[in-house]
Amino acid sequence: MPFLSERSFVEVRDADLNKLTEPDQILAALQDIPDYCTVAFVQNARFEPDGRIKLIKGIRTLGRDLKFTQASQGQLIDWIIRRFAALGKGAELDAIQRLIFISGDLMNRLIPEIEKIAAYAKGEKVTTADVEAVANHIPEAVIFDMTDFIAQKKYNAALGVLSELLADKNNEPIPMLALLGGQMRKLYAARLAIDRGLGTKYVMETCALKYDFLAAKLLQSARGFTLSQLRRAVELCAEADYKIKSSSLDDRELLMETVLRIAAGEEHA
Repeated sequence: MPFLSERSFVEVRDADLNKLTEPDQILAALQDIPDYCTVAFVQNARFEPDGRIKLIKGIRTLGRDLKFTQASQGQLIDWIIRRFAALGKGAELDAIQRLIFISGDLMNRLIPEIEKIAAYAKGEKVTTADVEAVANHIPEAVIFDMTDFIAQKKYNAALGVLSELLADKNNEPIPMLALLGGQMRKLYAARLAIDRGLGTKYVMETCALKYDFLAAKLLQSARGFTLSQLRRAVELCAEADYKIKSSSLDDRELLMETVLRIAAGEEHA
C-alpha cells in the first residue's frame, strides 16, 4: 500500500522473529528490497526481539530499530489536554481521568473519542458528564463500575449494568466472567493493602496498574468489602467458570447468579 503509487509500504504485524526458521533466506529477501519499497516489522512486547539471534542481528544491520515506550500518566494527560485544545476545548482533570478509565489509554483509540466529546461538549471545558455521555466504555470499565456499585450498596444500579451487558449479544458470558474474576482479584489485593498498610505502590505493582488515580479508585472501591467477602468472590468466579465450561447450565444465568451472590456479601468459610 498505497496501491499503484510510486512508492510502496509493507507492514508485517506481530511475527515472532525469534522463532522464524531459515534466516539466510529471509535476510536474502530483505537485502533485495527495492529502493521504492519500505518494509516494517511491527511488534508488541510479547515478541521482544532477541539480539543474539542471527536473523535479528541481520535485520538491525539492514534497517533501523525503533522502540516506542508507553506514555507516563503525566505525558498522557498532557497529550489529551493538547488534543482538546486543538479542538478549541479545555478539559477538567477529573474528565480526563474518567476518559482514560472508561476508554483505555491507547492513543489511537482515544483520538476519535476526544473528537466526539469535543463536538458534544457545549461549554468551553469538557466535563466528566460530557465524557460519560458519549465516550465508548471498554468492558473492563463497565465491570469495574458494576462492582463499585456493589461496594456502595447500590444494588439496583449494579444489576442495571449487568442487565445491559447481558442484553448485548456481543458480550459472551465467559469473557465477562473472566473480567469479573480479574476485578475481584484486584479488589482483594487492594483490600489486603488496606488491612496491612501496604500502600498504593503495592496495589499498582500487584494489579499491574500504570496510573495512581486508578489505584486510588480501586482502593476506594475495596473499602466497600471485607477481605473475607472478596476472597469468597474470587472463589465464586472460579466456581462459575468451571460450571460454565463443564456443564450444560445456562451461561448467562450462571453469571447473573455469581454477581447476585457477590452482592449478597457471601464470606469465605
